[in-house]
Amino acid sequence: MDIRQTKQWGKYLAGIGWLVEEVGGIQVFIKKIPIFNSSVIKIQHHKNPLPFTMIDKLAKKYNAICVIAEPENKRLNLEDFKKAGYFNSPMLLTHTSTIYIDLTQSEKKLWNSLSENARRNIKKAQKNNLIIKKVWTKDGNYEDRFKLFFKLFKNLTKLKKFWTPGFDEYFKKLKAFEKCSILFFAYTKNSPEPIATIWVSYFNNIAVYINTGITEDGYGHLANYLLVWEAFKTCKKLGVKTFDFEGIYDPRFPKEKKTWVNFSEFKKRFHGTLIEYPKPQMKCYNLFFKLFFLCSKVLSRS
Repeated sequence: MDIRQTKQWGKYLAGIGWLVEEVGGIQVFIKKIPIFNSSVIKIQHHKNPLPFTMIDKLAKKYNAICVIAEPENKRLNLEDFKKAGYFNSPMLLTHTSTIYIDLTQSEKKLWNSLSENARRNIKKAQKNNLIIKKVWTKDGNYEDRFKLFFKLFKNLTKLKKFWTPGFDEYFKKLKAFEKCSILFFAYTKNSPEPIATIWVSYFNNIAVYINTGITEDGYGHLANYLLVWEAFKTCKKLGVKTFDFEGIYDPRFPKEKKTWVNFSEFKKRFHGTLIEYPKPQMKCYNLFFKLFFLCSKVLSRS
């Protein structure tokens, strides 16, 4: 199951203003647009087939302008989407590609499956005598630790020059996943302040790499490599079968998420299996918006 189809994700989106409905076992998210007395609907990384008639009824109920569906690749038949009035969406709402790491293999095989570069950098980080600490949010009293995480995360956004929502939105996400999240922190031997962090959530035999944060010192000590390796080992002990890196840059969509290129190269150094999702599908229920999206689709090719 993709994280966007979990009850926790539904709780998170409900906390930031989305309506959540379940249709045929699929989680559907509705965002109202009061000024137009309408809405937009998104369905992300859902299982196939999509119950098209039920989705049409939901779209009518909420006076939806459009539905954007981002299906998984199993049991996919794009002809079914076409017959139901969908076309390739000019908009991408979530990642279209990721990497899965197989945690069912032995630790030795897992280690050997990493790139030579990743293994070398993990060994260097270990020689730097970094201290790794874990915060299990299910134990409670984690707000101060999460503030530390967010401080490192915001530092990363400044270093890499990309925008993200504020603390409140991220804290609502953590609250939704508090029963199944771990915050990993890396410290140098003589420093009380962490130099790098990652946030991992786990459910249904899957662990997901949510976010990371780091300082220049963290990069210098290669703490990001050691943190990921420690996350692999911890999740493996929990019985997790698959580690989902939660998104990498997808060359099929070169104009989208260009800032992902560098950290995607970092994730690829842990090897694993490349997962590519199909192109998102859109159905418009408003003629004006349908013409707008179709025109934007044509113009994006020029």
